[in-house]
Amino acid sequence: MLGHIHTTKIMKLTYILLASLLMSLCPSFADDIPLGTMNLENVPASEVLTIYKQMSGLELVVDSRAKHVTSPVTFKTTTPLKKEDALKLIQSALLKQAGIVITPLDDKRASVTFNDALPITR
Repeated sequence: MLGHIHTTKIMKLTYILLASLLMSLCPSFADDIPLGTMNLENVPASEVLTIYKQMSGLELVVDSRAKHVTSPVTFKTTTPLKKEDALKLIQSALLKQAGIVITPLDDKRASVTFNDALPITR
């Protein structure tokens, strides 16, 4: 049973990473195409940041404390999302569930920081 859960998690992450790869190859048209639904369950914050980086195409400037946050992130959508909406959802989940704040620096970079004063909810 445990192996099945792990395999399912890997398949979901693989799907998201493939979708982000396709979007990076065709960014102008990919913004308007719904990605499908997203389902992340207890995924470490660092892995969610990797997904965010791939989907956004941004260089993430990650502070040293944010690199070591291990809080799990969970969310599920029931309707297909566009890229912009998916990125907002990931930002919100990271903020609320892991205390990770993503702040745009310019059109190519975003700052990623950890704020331990934020309340963490699940």
